[in-house]
Amino acid sequence: MDRRNFFKTAGLAGIALGLAGCARSLPFGRDVFPDFGDDARPYLGLATSLREEHDYGARVEGTIPAGLRGTLYRNGPALFDRGGMRKRTLLDGDGMVQAFRFGDGGVRYANRFVRTRKFVEEEAAGRFLHPTWSTQAPGGIWANVWPTERLLSQAGITVFPWRGRLYAFDESSFPYELDPDTLETVGETTFGLPRDLTIYSAHGKFDPVTGEWLHFGIRYGPRTFVHLTSFNADGTLRRHRALELPRTIYMHDWFVTERHVVFHLHPVEIAYWPFLLGIRSMAESLRWRPEQGTILMVVERDGEAPPRLVETEACYLWHTFNAWEERGGITADFVGYRNPDHFISNDPVITAVMLGRRGTYSYPGEVMRYRIEPTRGTVAREVLHQGSCEWPRIDERLRCRPHRTGYMLRCLPGEFFWSIVMGLDPVTGRTGEYSFGRGVYCTEPVFAPRPGTPAGGPGWLLVEIYDSHTRTSSLAILDADRIADGPLALVRLTHHVPFSYHGWWQPAS
Repeated sequence: MDRRNFFKTAGLAGIALGLAGCARSLPFGRDVFPDFGDDARPYLGLATSLREEHDYGARVEGTIPAGLRGTLYRNGPALFDRGGMRKRTLLDGDGMVQAFRFGDGGVRYANRFVRTRKFVEEEAAGRFLHPTWSTQAPGGIWANVWPTERLLSQAGITVFPWRGRLYAFDESSFPYELDPDTLETVGETTFGLPRDLTIYSAHGKFDPVTGEWLHFGIRYGPRTFVHLTSFNADGTLRRHRALELPRTIYMHDWFVTERHVVFHLHPVEIAYWPFLLGIRSMAESLRWRPEQGTILMVVERDGEAPPRLVETEACYLWHTFNAWEERGGITADFVGYRNPDHFISNDPVITAVMLGRRGTYSYPGEVMRYRIEPTRGTVAREVLHQGSCEWPRIDERLRCRPHRTGYMLRCLPGEFFWSIVMGLDPVTGRTGEYSFGRGVYCTEPVFAPRPGTPAGGPGWLLVEIYDSHTRTSSLAILDADRIADGPLALVRLTHHVPFSYHGWWQPAS
């Protein structure tokens, strides 16, 4: 639908209605938002911009395991404010890629912002210019109408090394290629495909057996389509398929098995017209509709059969552990929320933290399992672990196959952000965990396998932490089989790092 037809349908009255309520960035002032908070708000450092780029040899406490050689890449938003304006949520900001390089001489640290088109233009202007998924552009409704044409990638969610190159991803856009050694931005890429053929989300999956790299992306509009794109190990396109979704929702992650992919269509409805009219941002247009339940959309990886839709009770999903084929069905492990009130509510935590407040939420993340039988159209859900959990990872060599241990973070009582790293055996229910203590917050644990060991064998967990007492960050290295023993070593940084979302371990070749 072009703009002329849209305005005929919606009418200018709808735009006028939103002029007074058009949401923009939050006003930012140093006196209003202390850089790192205080004893009552220790978590605020997670939402404090890191403007400097570094490259230095880091100080190490303890002993780096002899077999730990390679690079940990991490990515997350690191710039939340410009020109007196502040982003509206912790999920919104310019992407910054970090590299921890482990070698015989110790650990070298570097960080660089991804030079997206948005970053370059706003850096030159010294202020925000473009709308993002939770923060509208300055200039009122006329600067935000029909935002699907203006939402530019911030490349600030995930990072993947692939075929000697490095890629930073955002939601529903195109990734940016980086130099894996210098972290310098090469430029936006479509992986050689036409721009109008496909689109990419942040959570690609590698199949370690076939070598395939599988992607999904959502192209929103009056009709909403999910795009499936996969590449062979040699970099050639394996297949592309576009499927219309039965509902227009926000979706962040998915499941991939040996033969299927599963989309978790939770009832997070997008009030699309206010978003298109420029009245609200995408994030402000989300509505939790639990009465609609969740639809599991099961699609063959290589076939052309129509998707199978399996209905179940409402549950919100940010991130998946893993999924695999089992006895004619699909087993899928994930962190689920019975209600995403930390994200969608009158006072969600992800917005309140930008104002230095705690926000409110009542429903924690729980480790859940689906047992899906697509041919029968049935699904059973069970809870494997109760508690305030998030940021699940596995040994990536077991992707699409049963995993031995799932790794994640857990909160201390009364906290929203995560201070405990833990492992869970999904078969026995046994757990092991280590708490870094109050005021110290963890990011997603990344598993680094011990060289020469089989999939599911021993390895280490690499966990970046922010210490609000010192206002600096470190990388903790833990034995994945002895998490409760605590860090084997700490790689100390000279500065803080805002909350970093996802990472990837690239072993030395």
